[in-house]
Amino acid sequence: MDLREFPREGEEALPDAASLLGWEDSDLSFGSHQDVDLSCGDFPDEVADLAPDESGPLLRCLKRLYRKGKKEKTRRRRTISSVPDLSAMATIWEENEHPGCPEEPELFLASWRSTMDYFSHKKEDGVMKKSFLRFLSILSKTINWNNMTEFFMDNFTSDLVGAVTEMVKKEPPEPTSICLYAMTTIIDLSKRHITKAMGSYKKGILLRTFFKSVFSLSPLKMAPEEGGTDVSSIQYTKGLFIGTYQTFSEMLQQLMLENPVPLELERILQLMVSWLQSSEADQRERAIWSCASLLNFVASKVKLDTTSKFSRLGHLVAVLGTCCGDPVKSISSKAAKSVHLLLSVVLGQKISKLDPKSVHSEIIRRKHKEFLESWNPLVFLKNPSRVAEVFGVYFSPRERTDFILTALDSLTEHCSSISTTEGLLATMVRNCGAEIEKVSDIMDGICSRLDLIRRPSARRLVMKLVGLMASRTQHLDTVISGLLEHSFPPDSNASQLWRSISTEEVVKEQLLENLLARLQRHQSIEQQTTSTSIAITQALYDVISVPDSKEPLQRLYPELLLVLLVELDFSLQTEALPEAGSLQKQCGRGGSLASFAAETLKLLLLHMGCRYEVTFMEKEKGWAMLQNSRDQLEGVTLLARAMLHFACPEITRILDLLFSLLHKGNEKSTATAIAFFVELLHFQEIDHLPEDQIMDSLEEWTRHSSPEVRSLGLRGLGILAIHPDKVEEVKALLPSLLGSLEETDCRVATEGMVALQNLLKFMQRNDIVSLAEKLLPLFNMADAKARTSAVALFAELPNVVKKKEKYLVQEQVSQSLVPLLLHLQDEEPEVVKGCQEALTRCFRFLGWTLPKKVISKKAWHDHPEIAESICRQISWKSKGIPAVLLQCLDHFQCPQVSIRRAAAIFLGCVVQCAEPAVITQEKKDLIFLSLHKLQDDPDPSVRLTAWQATRMVQEACTTLSILPRGQIPLHRMGSQERHGGVSERGHWDLSDPALTHRWNPASPISHRIVPSSTKKRTPGPSRQA
Repeated sequence: MDLREFPREGEEALPDAASLLGWEDSDLSFGSHQDVDLSCGDFPDEVADLAPDESGPLLRCLKRLYRKGKKEKTRRRRTISSVPDLSAMATIWEENEHPGCPEEPELFLASWRSTMDYFSHKKEDGVMKKSFLRFLSILSKTINWNNMTEFFMDNFTSDLVGAVTEMVKKEPPEPTSICLYAMTTIIDLSKRHITKAMGSYKKGILLRTFFKSVFSLSPLKMAPEEGGTDVSSIQYTKGLFIGTYQTFSEMLQQLMLENPVPLELERILQLMVSWLQSSEADQRERAIWSCASLLNFVASKVKLDTTSKFSRLGHLVAVLGTCCGDPVKSISSKAAKSVHLLLSVVLGQKISKLDPKSVHSEIIRRKHKEFLESWNPLVFLKNPSRVAEVFGVYFSPRERTDFILTALDSLTEHCSSISTTEGLLATMVRNCGAEIEKVSDIMDGICSRLDLIRRPSARRLVMKLVGLMASRTQHLDTVISGLLEHSFPPDSNASQLWRSISTEEVVKEQLLENLLARLQRHQSIEQQTTSTSIAITQALYDVISVPDSKEPLQRLYPELLLVLLVELDFSLQTEALPEAGSLQKQCGRGGSLASFAAETLKLLLLHMGCRYEVTFMEKEKGWAMLQNSRDQLEGVTLLARAMLHFACPEITRILDLLFSLLHKGNEKSTATAIAFFVELLHFQEIDHLPEDQIMDSLEEWTRHSSPEVRSLGLRGLGILAIHPDKVEEVKALLPSLLGSLEETDCRVATEGMVALQNLLKFMQRNDIVSLAEKLLPLFNMADAKARTSAVALFAELPNVVKKKEKYLVQEQVSQSLVPLLLHLQDEEPEVVKGCQEALTRCFRFLGWTLPKKVISKKAWHDHPEIAESICRQISWKSKGIPAVLLQCLDHFQCPQVSIRRAAAIFLGCVVQCAEPAVITQEKKDLIFLSLHKLQDDPDPSVRLTAWQATRMVQEACTTLSILPRGQIPLHRMGSQERHGGVSERGHWDLSDPALTHRWNPASPISHRIVPSSTKKRTPGPSRQA
């Protein structure tokens, strides 16, 4: 509806609200000379209800009003009538009652409770509603409220608000007399300062109810419908409609007169905001009309208290400024008028504080008047953004923050005046950007609302505001903290804000330093990945992605590289924790926490120009290794190797930083950082680092409790052994290197062997002998890489021993032949290749001819003739045959199936090739018992090979007399006996070789051959069978 269509001067006058209610001013005046005595009941049957001791004066008054209302209802048919004057004392108090006595508050409280109980039973009755509201108006004028206790007032106002609110809410969305009665009652109560005693909370509930009732009224129908209501009914409804708005305005004005402070005006206007921003034009129009009416009243007739001030002026100005751009012209014009009136009120507050005796007061008042005339409503209507320009000067930091946050709310999709709001915000940023405070509140508001701001121009404006705040050094840390709080889980909005800040030239370097320091501090305290570290890592990714950030990246590159490597380590450790599930679910990316640090590290390398390193890592699957806890150290080593290979110019700085942190015993000295540092020791220019400190650190790591760190310390020693000037220092730690070969952890043993291989040519002969003895058990380690390293290192021994000292290791070389031959059948191709090379060197060292079948790739259990050929070509000494047999038996317990098969076949070949006198009865018993147990192997191919080897041994033993006691030749055994094992007559009372030759993972070769005391053997021509 348009309120401008209401009757103007010269038109037919309509009755006012009091006339519609039948409450003339003369009727409700406190000092009326009309006395209508209602002290006696009008109906005899209800006289009993009026006993003073039972009901109290308040309840008796309500009952009289109710009976009077019921009596008048029968003769009132939508006519304007009046009610008797009920304001005199006699209407409430009996002659024997004394209002001024000390017992008055207690009497009132009991009577009030009885009254509310009576009303609650009849609250659905329309007559009771009107009677109750009349009763409240009368009560407001006849009671000395100054004598009421705080307890009574609290009960009274609570019941009052509850009853009136419930009444109004149940009314239909059209003008009704109940709503009119209620507002008139509030006016009467306000005149006695009773609504002020309600407090802001209760008054807010009451006003919200009235606002909804008035602003949500159905549009007024001016023309009668065909066959519908008559003209008089329309006229009555129209009068009631207009009377409702007039009474509503009077109520708001009276509330301001009751409590003339800026906060009261602000509270009332704040309650209108939701209606000013309504999607319904009718509701916005009614709200802005009421707002303008109240502001006009305050500006012209109310002198606000100068000791108090507005608390959320910025919010009101932003809302009214947005309304100035409303597409409905009547709304925008009223909004512009409201802004002008609010400006007048604000300036009036400031002028009233001036000393009236000052000579400058009149000049200031005149200038303010001229200022208001220049900033007339038409200025705001034509250019709403100027609202921010004129008010921004008077805003406090809190008010400026409220203005910005309110403007951000208006930038969301549901607002119809986004263009106007953009202008307001842009003007505020442009004119007052340097004075913005309360940055944390603004950042929270921006981050929580950005997802709802979809318009590109609006998003750019918000980014500009964030960049402006970040450009102030004193606000940068606050901006970063606010953004980090909203950066987990990571989303596109947070990323866009980080990139926007990074484009500010004065910010990008400080931003990187701040994020780097935060992540370093978090790692030193938490020692694990959390939502905070993920947010910082993702923020670093967004900042690094900005192309213009290369210069600060260049300066901070070593620190960034190290902190990301440490974060990778912490991420993988956190993923192994049981409570990591919720964190992984929140961050997405398939639940990988390490992916954040890995992606940021990759981007850092790309922006530093390390494209070859990134490509190398991708080809070698290094990025996947970095995100896998099992292969992480290998991935880190691969990255360092790539940086060395492609001559990264920052190697020296990175090495210096790593050394300083690791040497200080920093808590961030994780295995990842150590692995990176150790690999960088390949760098040729490490002479500038303190040599003794490096050696101390490496020696300390070799004694670390973690196998990973011990292996890295050994790797470092092996790398230093490559540098000629570091050999002597590494040799001093040779006992530690030799001791690492006894480690059960394959990684530690492998790194120890690699280090010894680099140091081999500088070792003394005693150390070489000791090394040879320690290497033999390592041929059967479970890890293929460890077996490969052991075989490769042993293959180097014959080359480093001088000719005159060959006798020192000749026994160990001889003992290595059987393990090396058996591992020609190893499952790992690299081990097979190493064994072939080692056998070549060992045969050359012994002066023997290498069997040609050594290079054969065929499986011995399918082609036993290959093993037989190899065995016949080797120059076995008779006294060495028992040792060979024991080594074969020992390999029956090897974890590899292929080795167990090869040992069985080779055992049969050795027995066939040996002289009969060498194989004693005790050895035969041991052989058959071991083969018999091997026939129970879980692998079927091993069981078959055991039967095959048993046949070979039986064929070598041509007579029954040489078989074990009770053993039946294989060709005479039935199928049942073959599977059953031993015949009933047979007995195995020999010692179980499984007890004396048990497989020991720590020292797989349990059959140690006692070294011969034979003197040096003069090499001669080889014997071939």
